[in-house]
Amino acid sequence: MMTYDEALAFIHGATRVGARDGHARMERVLEIIGDPHRKLKFIHVAGTNGKGSTATMTANILTRAGYKTGLFVSPYVVDFRERIQLCGQLIPKDELARVVTELQPAFAQVKAEIAECTEFETVTLIALYWYAQQGCDYVVLEAGIGGLTDKTNVIPAPAVAVLTSISFDHVQILGDTLEAIASNKAGIIKSGSHAALYCDLPEEAKAAVLAHCAKVGVEPNIPDLTQLEIGAVTGTGSDFTYKGRSYHVPLIGRHQVYNTLTVLAVCEELAAQGIELAYEDVRAAIAETRFVGRCEVLREDPLCIIDGAHNIDGAQALCRVLDEVMTGKRITLVMGMLEDKDYKESITMLASRAHRFIAVTPDSYRSLAAEKTAEIASAVCGNVTAMDKPAEGALHALRTAEENEVIIACGSLYMIGEVKEALLG
Repeated sequence: MMTYDEALAFIHGATRVGARDGHARMERVLEIIGDPHRKLKFIHVAGTNGKGSTATMTANILTRAGYKTGLFVSPYVVDFRERIQLCGQLIPKDELARVVTELQPAFAQVKAEIAECTEFETVTLIALYWYAQQGCDYVVLEAGIGGLTDKTNVIPAPAVAVLTSISFDHVQILGDTLEAIASNKAGIIKSGSHAALYCDLPEEAKAAVLAHCAKVGVEPNIPDLTQLEIGAVTGTGSDFTYKGRSYHVPLIGRHQVYNTLTVLAVCEELAAQGIELAYEDVRAAIAETRFVGRCEVLREDPLCIIDGAHNIDGAQALCRVLDEVMTGKRITLVMGMLEDKDYKESITMLASRAHRFIAVTPDSYRSLAAEKTAEIASAVCGNVTAMDKPAEGALHALRTAEENEVIIACGSLYMIGEVKEALLG
């Protein structure tokens, strides 16, 4: 049997070529290994931003209610096993090694018959196989890119298809209009499934999603903002009341309240299928949710936060947090972006709110050079520095922090894990 390190090397050694060419490889592997995806019930989550926190809250609720619940998210921040969780626990290292060992012959066969599975396909197949072996009641499955064409969409109609916020992202793959992007993401909504939608979709995106729902005969659940009352929005989360019931979400920002409403819509759609979830379980699970890398507080003196604001929608959400919660604070931003994102607008809107800005280069073959990030930030911020490594930039910010200063490391999720280890160390 493989060791854990050998299993990781096998996964990370898989090709990245072929991400857009259909589901043939995955379908063939699934056929060889007994179609594990047909033995599972899914909550399928797609969208531009908010997928991870929405998926995590949903999985926490189902777990607390006593269901054996798998959670599949991407990318990971610190530990690869964050991607494949069961009832709040990471897949054990020996289990991952065993599963990869068992699946290796199927991967080799499909490589010979069709082509090599991509890394994302490989990880998704590992998760589906393991969840079926574990006898999961539900799997909360976060899509990668898009919906209709996403590799996770190899599954049958989910119990609930969930769409979080939709904005411009991956335009070279999904299309350069909100209508095209939304239509693709709506492809996870299939005939026979239920659907829950984010409450504040742009009109163009909402129209495209509703048109798709009508086509497949699904009536989506859209939270009613007239029944929402938001109380305190602070650096520890938000209190709100929805449909007469009170909740606390410990994730920072108004957008996390909206994400929580999407989760409550999922609960309503499960109830419509006979899966009653007690209010106390729902409220407690939401209040206990912690999500790595999304406005995550690492230290309090000085206040250090990491956030994966890697596109315009994420940057706008972080800007709202700065405007609502960090008023009067001196903001230091440590930021690194990927070059295949619409990075200029994201950098500009965040740098304009910074007292000082430290540009870094994420550890990715798609990274935007720190010097380029610094050049863009310099147009709106008068105190800009470029450093190559994210950890170096974060530690420099920490060592030179002044009183009443907040350090926020943001941008690509590929740098967040490195920054987290540096700041906690």
